[in-house]
Amino acid sequence: MKPTSSLLFAFVSFLLSTSWLAAGELTRGPYLQQASTDSMIVVWRTDGSSTPVLRYGDSPGNLEQEVRGDAILLRVSADVNAPAGTPLLYKEPEAERAEREADPDPSTVPNTYQFEASISNLRPGTKYFYAVYDGDRRLAGADKHHYFVTHRKVGSSSDMRIWVVGDSGTGRIDQAMVHTAMQDYVARTNRNLDHYIHVGDMAYGDGTDVQFQRNFFEPYQETLRNTVCWPSMGNHEGHTSRGISGFGPYYDAYVVPTRGEVGGAPSGTEAYYSFDIEDVHFICLDSHDLDRSPDAAMAQWLRADLEQTRAKWLIAFWHHPPYTMGSHNSDRETQLIEMRENLMPILEAGGVDLTLTGHSHIYERSMLIDGAYATPTTAKGVVLDDGDGRIGGDGAYRKSGKLRPHEGHVSIVAGHGGTGLSREGTMPI
Repeated sequence: MKPTSSLLFAFVSFLLSTSWLAAGELTRGPYLQQASTDSMIVVWRTDGSSTPVLRYGDSPGNLEQEVRGDAILLRVSADVNAPAGTPLLYKEPEAERAEREADPDPSTVPNTYQFEASISNLRPGTKYFYAVYDGDRRLAGADKHHYFVTHRKVGSSSDMRIWVVGDSGTGRIDQAMVHTAMQDYVARTNRNLDHYIHVGDMAYGDGTDVQFQRNFFEPYQETLRNTVCWPSMGNHEGHTSRGISGFGPYYDAYVVPTRGEVGGAPSGTEAYYSFDIEDVHFICLDSHDLDRSPDAAMAQWLRADLEQTRAKWLIAFWHHPPYTMGSHNSDRETQLIEMRENLMPILEAGGVDLTLTGHSHIYERSMLIDGAYATPTTAKGVVLDDGDGRIGGDGAYRKSGKLRPHEGHVSIVAGHGGTGLSREGTMPI
């Protein structure tokens, strides 16, 4: 019996050891959210409970400052026996589950702990390195790849390098090739990304928690650990997330400003929001499942937001393009038509310079246009400059340098981040 007892003891010890090693292991992130001139939010997930700590400083070997306790928001999957009042990650209602039959379950993976660490009192335009820990056990970071850069002071001016991606979340080779191409370009030009905007459909096919992990967080981790992604919800995320309620895997994944924390008018919802970076004002809209009429809540907020901004540049982004002849036709589809007819007049009255969208699996760029609201779209009377916009070509498009109404904007469709490409025709503008 003695050898058997010894073997059993060793086996039980092995199980205890491996269980201890698995507890609190990193499953997502860390990744950056909601940057400002003096703050940053770092988000990560673990499988099981841990003691979350974030340390940061001016070099990977000098992380002398620490965030823990109440400065780190805990959110957990619905199966976790957490203290009363702990915010829960998404669990699909039984009624919706019954309707979907055999479709993938969008509910958060069991035993998930999500930590959102808020760092404040930072210096503008400064690079910091960071690491996340379970107590004193380092989970990730404390190296040259885990860092963040705070925004320069609002109103200052500099060139920005923004990576704009749409319709990427397939998990296939095309998605990886696009990401690698960006990384190669960054390395070749010796200049990092400043910002990252995603114009939706980041987690095919239904935006479930597992699909977000597999098709967004894992493929892009090398970028997300040091570059904030500012998101907009696509129709595929909309299969399982709801703009009207702000619930679902999409809303669990991101932390965006709702109270004007980074500039702009408070929206009170993560479905649409705004923020300032230097002398640029950014606006994100929900083109998928909210009321797009000119008197609805989103349009009313948009007018209020535009009235108070004093930025030099205005960039707006959302999923469904107002102008496209790619895999979708903006003269035929309701969401696209309504964004063009109802929201574009408000944006152009506010002096918008650039709109960024996805959905249509193609790259398209308009000329400098204003007033192209008709259905079907026509170029007659709406093209302010039909040149190529290149400084070395026909010349750059020129505007007054302030946000003045109806001086023209450029519309870009960037729905080619990882899907196949297709084209129905040529948009007149």
